[in-house]
Amino acid sequence: MKKRNILIIALLLCGLGALALVEGYIKPHLRTEKERYLAEQQEPLTHDFDRLLEFKSPYMGDASNLANLNAALPLSDIQRTFELFPESLTAEISYQGSPAAVEGELFYRALVYIATANFVLIDNLETLVLNFGEDSLTVSRSAVEHWYGVELAALQRAEKWAEQVQRPLARQSYVQAFIEENFIAE
Repeated sequence: MKKRNILIIALLLCGLGALALVEGYIKPHLRTEKERYLAEQQEPLTHDFDRLLEFKSPYMGDASNLANLNAALPLSDIQRTFELFPESLTAEISYQGSPAAVEGELFYRALVYIATANFVLIDNLETLVLNFGEDSLTVSRSAVEHWYGVELAALQRAEKWAEQVQRPLARQSYVQAFIEENFIAE
């Protein structure tokens, strides 16, 4: 009986030690890693493109797919609404906030990233309109295709995406030129 009580106490102490390890170290570490990953997803330079591939669609009319795609892109922490115009193959995203709330350079990188991702992953999307309060920016598939000089489907591989879309976003001059040449302010 004495050995059994000692074994029970030893198992109880081991269980309490394991619980303390899980609750005191492992869970906080996992929570920190998750928060770091989510923060990286708001920055186009560190965004995980592979995460977006599940939203690839041949049709822009799939509203839930378009909403989920944009929920996985930078600026997803800003409330937004969507309006689709299937007759003109246009999607309009209206952000419920001012771009002033986002750091300037990050905001412009995100615009380039969002527009490119939408055209690369939604095959028949021809025009994307991004509204920020009173400001409206329009970009077309043909302009983005011309900018990259390739058919956009070629950018669906993570290596190509990183090389041709993500890395150049580190240069402010590149981002500024993309916006000036491809976005039309209304």
